[in-house]
Formats: sequence, C-alpha cells, structure tokens
Amino acid sequence: MIAIPMVEIPQHHRRMLGALRSEKASLPLSAVSLRARVIDRIAEVTVEQKFRNPLTETIEAVYIFPLAGGCAVSSFEMQIGARTLTAKIEERGEARRQYAEALVEGKRAALLEQDRDDVFTVQAGNIAPGDEITVRLTYSERLPFFEDGRTELRLPLVVAPRYVGGEELPREQAGHGVVADSSTVPDASRITPPRLAPGFDPRVGLSIEAELFGGFTDLESSQHAVRSSSGPESARVQLSKEREPLDRDFVLRWRLAGAKVATQLLVHGGFAMVSLLPPAREGYLGTPRDVVFVVDRSGSMEGVKMASAARACALLLRTLSPRDRFAVQAFDNVVEWMPGGFAQADEGGIDRGEKWLREITSRGGTELDSAMGEAFAKVREVAADGRVPVVVLLTDGQVGDESSVLQRLQSSLGDARVFTVGIDTAVNGGFLTRLAALGGGTSTMVEPGARLEEALQSVGREIGTPLVTDLRVSGEISDAAPARLPDLFAGRASAAFFRFGGGRVKVTGRTADGGKYEEMLEARDAPLSALDHLWARARAADLEDEFRASRSEAVKKEIIALSVKHAVLTRFTAFVVIDPEVVNKGGKQRTVVQPVEEPAEWAPQALTMAAGPMMPMQRGAAGAPPPGMPPPVAMAKAARGRASMKTMGMGMGASHGGGGPAVRGASRHLHAPSAKAEERRRSAAREEIWQPRGPNC
Repeated sequence: MIAIPMVEIPQHHRRMLGALRSEKASLPLSAVSLRARVIDRIAEVTVEQKFRNPLTETIEAVYIFPLAGGCAVSSFEMQIGARTLTAKIEERGEARRQYAEALVEGKRAALLEQDRDDVFTVQAGNIAPGDEITVRLTYSERLPFFEDGRTELRLPLVVAPRYVGGEELPREQAGHGVVADSSTVPDASRITPPRLAPGFDPRVGLSIEAELFGGFTDLESSQHAVRSSSGPESARVQLSKEREPLDRDFVLRWRLAGAKVATQLLVHGGFAMVSLLPPAREGYLGTPRDVVFVVDRSGSMEGVKMASAARACALLLRTLSPRDRFAVQAFDNVVEWMPGGFAQADEGGIDRGEKWLREITSRGGTELDSAMGEAFAKVREVAADGRVPVVVLLTDGQVGDESSVLQRLQSSLGDARVFTVGIDTAVNGGFLTRLAALGGGTSTMVEPGARLEEALQSVGREIGTPLVTDLRVSGEISDAAPARLPDLFAGRASAAFFRFGGGRVKVTGRTADGGKYEEMLEARDAPLSALDHLWARARAADLEDEFRASRSEAVKKEIIALSVKHAVLTRFTAFVVIDPEVVNKGGKQRTVVQPVEEPAEWAPQALTMAAGPMMPMQRGAAGAPPPGMPPPVAMAKAARGRASMKTMGMGMGASHGGGGPAVRGASRHLHAPSAKAEERRRSAAREEIWQPRGPNC
C-alpha cells in the first residue's frame, strides 16, 4: 500500500476550541466566480476558481467543492498569467499518474475529479510563492420546468457534512478529507472537506451572474440578495453584496413570460432533447394510494430544518384524498412509526398524523438505507389491487453511503414509486434527484423556512400515479438517454435526449385512465451545443446504474469510452492539464487543503452528531474511487522517494483533520466512530482541544 501524506500540526499551532487568530491565517482559494447562461430550459455554467500562494514555499492547493447534481462537465482549463492551457480527459488512473508525474518534474498541473453526482475535487500543484493559478470548468444541465412557466437555477456553493457510518478502515485514506474511510463509505475522506472555525473570514471573493434569455416575470432569489438589469434579448441577475460567504446554494426562480410552457423538440448538431408535458386531465381523481412518508430526524436536521421537514410532511398529508391511506416513519439510526399502521387519510387520520409529526425532534445518525428498507417492506405488507404504493422521502440527503441506498431501491422497489423532497440551505440534490429518477417519481428541493406552502405547491398533485406512462418516441432517432423515458406527472415537464437524424418525431404513451396519448413534434434548431454533452451524461448515468448492480468491467469500459469521446466527466475519468514549463526543480511542495464554510442555518449539534454503524458494504461500490487507485499526491510521493511532500495544517487548511486558527480539527462529522476513535474524541473534548488525526487514526 502506498503511503499517503498525513497532517502535521506543530504543538504551538494548536488552539483552544473557539479561539481564532485570523490575522495569521492565509488560505489558497482567493476567489470563486460562477457565470450561467440559460437558453431554452438549458443552463450552461462556467465556474472559475483562483488559487494564490501566500507562503514562502511552493504549494499544491486542494479544494473539495460542489456542482449541480447530475450536470455534464465538459471542459477544464488552467490559466497562468496570460496563458490558458486546455485539459484533456483521461481514464482516472491515467490522469492521476500524469498529474503526479508532472508534480515530481516540477511542472504546474491541475486535476479535476468527480466523487459524487455533485461533489468534485480540484488539485492545482507547483504554485510558486506569490503566484496565482486560475482553473476554469464549464458544465451544462437541464432545468426543471412546469406548465405554468416556473423554473429554477440552483448553484451549489458548499459541500455539507455527510453522515458516514460503519467502522474505520485500517488502511491509508483515499483522499484529503477529515473523516476516515469506513466500511460503508470507503471514500469518505474524499467527500468531507475540513471546516472553517465559526467566525473566521477566509477572504474568498464570490461573484455570481446569471443571464436569462427570453422574457420572464416573478424573479426571486430565496437565499441571496440580487440585482437585475434587462437588455433587448436577455436579463442579467447578479449578487448585490460583494462579501457573501460560500455557505448555501444560490437559488434563482422565475416564471417565463407569455404563453405556458409547451412540449417541444430541440435539436443541434445531431442530438435532440424532447421536453414533454402531460395533457390536462380535468376531473380525473387518480388511483387510491398507500403512501409511506419517510421523515429524516437525524442530527443534521437539527433546528429549522427539522421543523420544516415535519411541517412539509403535514402539508403533504393535507393533499391526500379520503380514499388514500398513509403511514409516517421518522428515522435516524433507529426507525420509529406512527402508531396504528396505515391510517385513512380522512380528517381524523390526518389530525393524528399532524400531532405525531409535531413531537419529532432531531437526533442520531442518518441510517437512510435501513429506513428505506423498512418503508418498502411496509408498502408490500398492504399491497392491494387498485392501490398505488408510494414512498415519499423528506430529508437533506446528507449521507455518504449513497450507493447502498440506490442499490436497495434497484433491488427492492417492486411496484412502488419514490418521491423525494430535499430540505436544506445546501441540499444534496444530485443524490435525491437520482433516487427519485430510479424510483419512477420526482424530486423537489426547498429551503427551510416559512414559505413551504408555495415551494410544495406542485408536489402534492405529483405524488402517486403519473398521468402518462409507457412513453415511446419514434422517428429518425436512436440511443435514448435515459433508456426508459420518464413518466409524465401533472404540471411537470419531463425530458429525454437522443441522437437525431432529422424529420418529425412521434411520441406515444398510455394515460392513467387507460386512454391513448399521442403527439407529433416538429424539430426546432436551438443554439445549444450542450445537447451533445447532456446526452452523453444521461447515457453515462444509465450505465452507472447498470454498473452499480452488475460490477461489470465491460460496462465500466463503456463509461470510460463514452466519457473520453464526448469529453464529459464521470467517476471513472478525470480532466488533467499540465504546463510544460518547469518552475519547481526537485518537486518539493506543501499540500494545503482549502477548508470550507459550515452550511448556513445548520445548528452546532448537527455538525458533531454520531450514531451506530451501518451495514457493511464491499469496497469499490459506486461512488468510491476505482480499487487500487491511490490519490495523485500519494503517487507523487512514491515517485519522488525521499522528496518531501507533506500535507500541512499550519492554520492554512488541512488534510485528514487539519488544525490551526482557521480550521475545525478532526471532528468526525456525522460519523459513527470505532470505540478507540470515540475515546480519543471524548478525551479531546475534555481537554477542549481539537486534536489532529495521526497516521493510525
């Protein structure tokens, strides 16, 4: 096993919990800029990150950051002064090897990797003292649209702490995070960045700008103050404040002006996107439902999120009809059910449900896998002809072991449909969207607070039977992605991507009352080069689902080939860019991991909650780095032999726990520790010192 650099914190740099000496701290990330362009239900976003070296020695900067869940990252480049170098996409192990080799040779280099649908890591190496490197990536995503013209753009800004269960693995760690790799999340150290101490200003400049083409009304930013200006063809929205922390999603909502959103077929460069809306079904009451509500009450939900989740569930109870039945489950590391089993959704039943929900408080760890298992078992217990089994999950989605939950859904879903409601200022939207897509339902993201009624206005009518199923598209098209077209729910547009040969396209399906659905679509050219990348990303998502179930090497190779051909990042590939100029002979440098903000409105208890272990999972599950692939910093260290490449805390940022004035130390965020680790944590708490993690932790 190749050794991985660990944290070294000299004694004089340790601080009492809560103490800050911000005047001595200096961090590598100096600025983040996001620029979004929205055309025809597609957003193209450019993210720029500037790293500078304030030290007197050469550094490597490491930053764990979020992007929109399920987006298609299609370009990456590094700018050094006036020069811009374009990255190439490679198989992940090969990209890491090239990056590590470049560092040893003293060349500037940058590496971009994906660890979850919405979690990425960028490394920029051999940044000389006083120098600055800018990395820039571009991604595209399809935005959610509704028949009344409503839509939203969500730009994530911070990776929130995620629950990591299981036992700590007795091996070197896979990444630079503060939580150790575990039996259930073998790459936990790649998705758990160190946290800034409360009140510390990292001095990161944030710039956000969104350009909306076409008319709009009812513009609203739910978590940031913005200003807008209009031109002849577009409107521009920008942050009003110059010093905004990167501690919550940027969420922009608006309504298209003029006519309602219509079904359409957009084409560009041999690819097409069909965006479908179901026909109106006036007077259709729907099929009676058996609905299981699964409410997250884990420690990360502490405070306003817990109150919002309980209230959101109560609001959804009120959307049920008297013909429906429901059960309510609250879970942390223990699953509890509302007494009495399934209740009729009449006035008395709903009153009992609301009363029980008011008693729920947050606690424990996010054992979502076992909670979903019980929910599926519950709907199977009462399976009856003529009733639709439904599971509705209300959570922030902050779990590290996403793969086990997705695998359970793939194997245990049966006839049920799964709907997700994400509630957080920095929600894990990528996971919740994928969970709902696999479960044949829809996902909705809301911010905790007072406006839940408006945010959830469409969810109640979507839950249950879709208005149109068994969709088929015919014409000069091929290679649909997703392969199974999403069903159509009331009021919400659904989309799929294809290779397109020209002509008209025919869409057919079956309506909920047994009727026939048919529509002919005329193609419309659109200036959307992103269609190629969106098709490839949707196709890759299908293959990832297949790989999760089969572990097939052939499927893995197909994902890699697809990724390289269409220049779309996946978990089996990476972008790497190397500057041929040698700037650091000998390759000696210090690795500095950028600490990130605590998510807004998270209660302090939510950041330190721990619970019992989760069920074991084999190493190498979807979401983990491919087995046998050490991090590039480890590869570089092995390559240079005795050359020093230590990952340091020093009040600047940290790997594997970190320390110093800027950083919370080795807090095992939402992690279920081993007995030895728990004793170390308690000892540190008694001394009121955040202890750094040593090599054997």
